Amino acid sequence: MRSLLRRTLIFAFLPWAACSSAEPQMPSTTEVTLGMHRIQAEVAADAATQARGLGGRDGLPEGHGMVFPYARAGRPGFWMKDMRFDIDIVWIRGDRVVDIHHDVPFDPGGTEGPTVRPSEPADLVLEVTAGTARRLGWRVGDAVRVDPPVRPGRR
Repeated sequence: MRSLLRRTLIFAFLPWAACSSAEPQMPSTTEVTLGMHRIQAEVAADAATQARGLGGRDGLPEGHGMVFPYARAGRPGFWMKDMRFDIDIVWIRGDRVVDIHHDVPFDPGGTEGPTVRPSEPADLVLEVTAGTARRLGWRVGDAVRVDPPVRPGRR
């Protein structure tokens, strides 16, 4: 009887232990709010997704983008390999915009083109269709909210 009780407790405990030790799932999308404007953004959390970025796509729907979270603020380099449309790159640290590159052109030849880096360290990068940042009036120093919050995945 004691052995049966012990096995029952072990099997009852195992699913709970497995669930409690698992890392929370990274959302595949998040909402980025800059001023009064909301962008639905895909999350590029791991190295492979970040390297691919928006490459190979023909564009983004209005109000959409992609975010690239980093564990530490730094000056990551972004290139336009396999891009098919121009973008704005918004560099964010904490909850503020620290730099914006407007109208970064793609190379129709599919090469990487020049590497673009922020003027100040950033821990989150938002890519949107070229012209979005100017049209919506985004500026360095603007407050940013990301919900749900994102963090980089394992590398």
